[in-house]
This record gives sequence, C-alpha cells and structure tokens, in this order.
Amino acid sequence: MFKRHFDISYFQQNFQDVRALLMNTAASLAGTGGSDTANVLRDVHRMIQSLVELEQTVVDQLKDRESQLEALMGIGRAINSSLGLKRVLEEVMDTLIALMRAERGFLMLREPDGRLSVRIARGIAHINLEEDAFKVSRTIVDRVAATGETILTTNAQEDPRFENQMSVAAYQLRSILCAPLKIKNELIGVIYVDNRARAGIFQPRDQSLITAFADQAAVAIDNAQLFDDLQAKNRELEAAYQATLEGWVSALDMRDKETEGHTQRVTVLTQRLAKRMGVSDQDLMHITRGALLHDIGKMAIPDSVLLKPGALTEEERELIKRHPQYAYDMLKRIEFLLPAIDIPYCHHEKWDGTGYPRGLRGEEIPFAARIFPVIDVWDALTSDRPYRKGLPHDEVRARIQADAGKHFDPQVVEAFMQMDDLSV
Repeated sequence: MFKRHFDISYFQQNFQDVRALLMNTAASLAGTGGSDTANVLRDVHRMIQSLVELEQTVVDQLKDRESQLEALMGIGRAINSSLGLKRVLEEVMDTLIALMRAERGFLMLREPDGRLSVRIARGIAHINLEEDAFKVSRTIVDRVAATGETILTTNAQEDPRFENQMSVAAYQLRSILCAPLKIKNELIGVIYVDNRARAGIFQPRDQSLITAFADQAAVAIDNAQLFDDLQAKNRELEAAYQATLEGWVSALDMRDKETEGHTQRVTVLTQRLAKRMGVSDQDLMHITRGALLHDIGKMAIPDSVLLKPGALTEEERELIKRHPQYAYDMLKRIEFLLPAIDIPYCHHEKWDGTGYPRGLRGEEIPFAARIFPVIDVWDALTSDRPYRKGLPHDEVRARIQADAGKHFDPQVVEAFMQMDDLSV
C-alpha cells in the first residue's frame, strides 16, 4: 500500500484525471452561451493552471523524498556490509553531497586523545580534496561538537550567527550544514557540507532528514571502525602464529644438521607443484604451512634415536614411525593450524595402502598429503648427505615415475614430471 501511494506516477495520473474533468467541464460550459459563462471559463482555466503548478510542486517534492529515502537506504546497506572504513567514509560523504545538492564536504572523527581530525574531504564529482581547500572557521565545528546540535543556514552571508567569522565572509560561504555524528549520545565526529555559489539549498525542513542520516552514518562508521580493528587484530594474530610456526621449523633444522635447509626447499617446491595442479590461494596457504610443519612430530623423538649415527633397531624404527601421530596430537588442538594438518599427519601414507600411520589408500589420502611426498622424496634423494652424494636428477625422476600408482598418486607424478624448475 505504501509503495502504491508513494509512486510518483500514481499521483501524476490523479492530477491528469482531475485536469481532464475540468477541461471537459469547460468544454460543456462553452456550449451553453450563458451571460456568466466567460467568467466561469476564466476561473476554470485558472484552476487548471493552478493544478499544473501544484502537480509540478508535488512531483518535485516526491522526487526529493524519493532520493532522500534512497540515501537513507544506501547508508543502511553500508551499515550491514563489510566495507572498510575508507569506503564507508567515501559513501557517507558522496551520499550527503548528492542528497543536499552541496558543492563539497568533509568529515571529521574524534581521535583517542579527543581531537577532531579530518578523515575525508570530497567534492561534488567524488574527487578527494585537500584539507586546506576548506577554509572554514573551527567555530562552526567546535560549536556542533560542544552542543551536539546541527547547524544549518540557508544564507551564511546574512546569518547573524556567522557575522564575526572571517572565513565565511572571505570565502563567500552561503549554504552551510554541519551535523554531529553520535553513537549512544557520544560524539564520534562531525560531518560538514557547504555551497559557496547558492543560498537557500539547505532548508530548515531538512533538519529531521539530516538527523536521521547522521545517526545512520554514525552507526555505519562505527561498524566500519570495528571491522577494521578486527581485521588488524587478525593480521597481528596471524603474524604471531606464523612467527611461532617458523620458530618451530628453525628449532627442528638446528636440531638435525644433516637435513638443514630441507624444510624450506620442500615448502617452495610443494607450492610450485600445488599451483601447477590448480590449488586455490586459500588452500595453498594451508599446504604451505603443512609443508613447513611436515616433520614437527619429530620433536617428540629422543635425540638418541633421531640423531643415532648407526643403524636403528626395529623398536627405534617403530618409534620414528610414530612422528605423524605425534604431529597430529600436537596440532589438533590449535584451530589456526587444523587446515594444515593433512601433510604432517599423512605424508607417509602411500597410494597402494602400505604407508603409515593409518594405511590409507588412494584418494583416502588427503590431496595435500599426496602432493607433498613426491617433493619430499625428490629433495631427500637429490640432496647431499654426510653418508652419500645426492643422486642425479634424471635418476630420481625415473624412480619417482616408477613409483606412480604404488607410493605416489599417478596424477601428481604426471604434474611433477612436467615441472621444469626444481631448483631452490
């Protein structure tokens, strides 16, 4: 019902119907030839003209209200979106400039120390302006900040409130609007727009509209600040996790000098192979972390076993084979690393089901844990060790290809064989 009665075309049709009725009446009167007919016809035509003018006034006002409603809805959408603060400030400024037919505007936010600082200044063409472009007396802003009330003038040149403000006179400011931005009655900033060329643009009747707009804008800005703060804290937390992860890897490398540098090499090559196989950026991040942590379970293996120079006993070999389970037990409680757990837990599983710790077969093995073993074996066989020299690349390629369908996923081997750059 509301939409029907707010539809501009609905009102226009009603005006047209009334005009048609009056014109039909005038035509009927013209045929009567009475002595007073001319005067009546003149009055009817005046009514028709007045109706035309009234229609134009009503349509203009409805269009204004329609644009105002759209502006408020736009700010509502900004409130419910995940836009960052910069985008929200731009949307608030552009919307208010268009809504009030202003020439330019700026928005100030309260800093932690209580100061109000300009965060954005925009022109009518959505162009960012330098703060110096606004030579506006701080008295206006300070008064709005102090009272929490909107200042609106239709002609600042004749408004006694501004007669002692040199900036208003010097820069020929005419229409000025400055409104507070408040959250739960607490000032978070002010918003200002003006027009130097025309008076009468901002009308007192717009006061309630501006209040509603400022209230919604304040909520949108507050939400955007919270969103930006949360994003920043997430980045800080992620950086801390990453530093911890790299610290673990460094500790492992320092512990086992024989394989020093192995973790970094296999991580880089695993990234390349994963990209070749079409892994998304999000999944690639988890694969990278999994590759870095692939041997984290060995932290639970005693030095006497892990660094033993001679042959291992059967019992010691069984202990070494527990390191994937140790990795799982360590990482499963860290939510941040759960998506990366497949490689540390499953990189010793084999395509034919003869691997450990669970004897997974084929596609039961997580995809990341099917990519990594190819690179792990490549690096292990091509790298020099104290007890042997690294094997020739062609020989290692041949071994890997021969193990497709046994140790390795055949599709992963196929993608690996197409890789040209295996140097790190």
